[in-house]
Amino acid sequence: MKVYSLKNPSFKTTATRPENYPTLRLVGGEIMPEIAVAGRSNVGKSTLLNHLLHSPGLVKTSATPGKTQALNFFTVNQELAFVDLPGYGYAKVPVEVRKKWGPMVQAYLQKRDALKLVLFLFDIRRLPNDEDREFIEWISHYDKSMILVLTKVDKLGKSERNSQTNKILEHFGAANIHWIHYSSTKNIGGKELLWAINDALNEDSLAEEANKHIDMGGTSYNE
Repeated sequence: MKVYSLKNPSFKTTATRPENYPTLRLVGGEIMPEIAVAGRSNVGKSTLLNHLLHSPGLVKTSATPGKTQALNFFTVNQELAFVDLPGYGYAKVPVEVRKKWGPMVQAYLQKRDALKLVLFLFDIRRLPNDEDREFIEWISHYDKSMILVLTKVDKLGKSERNSQTNKILEHFGAANIHWIHYSSTKNIGGKELLWAINDALNEDSLAEEANKHIDMGGTSYNE
């Protein structure tokens, strides 16, 4: 089992179109697996990345929601990439800018073969609306693995967290979503999220190997 440590993070580039996406490779030349971090504006994507990668200031945070309007690519330990997607849903962002968000992110989900996992951040104090459900539908449509990261859980008591989590899952209409409570302020969920990321990437790797075996005319049992 491959274990990712999330060390030595480094910013690589910013892009808005598929033709500008970087080609990130492992030392051996293989394409580097990629994790996208997505969610509404002001959900805490930059804060989570800085906390998860143990690198305060790596990803610039802003007091103005909706400021990030491009895809920002990072690598960790020269073995794994993270992509900070632009936040959606902030009404004060100009209309012409908001209209670009959907096509930009949809193109990334559709065309980025390196993308193995989406961390979908959601403020635990809210309930999903149509935009949120549409984004999960995109992830499902493009057959990407997802972890629902419920952020800002320090704002609620433990019993209220559980009750609100059940309501969120009900509104998403999918009780089997893999979810994690997270708070960078109280250092909640970091280890659990790292374990979940490792599990998801290893499952994806095993699935790819199985598909290669099948494509080569092999089987998963001894004939």
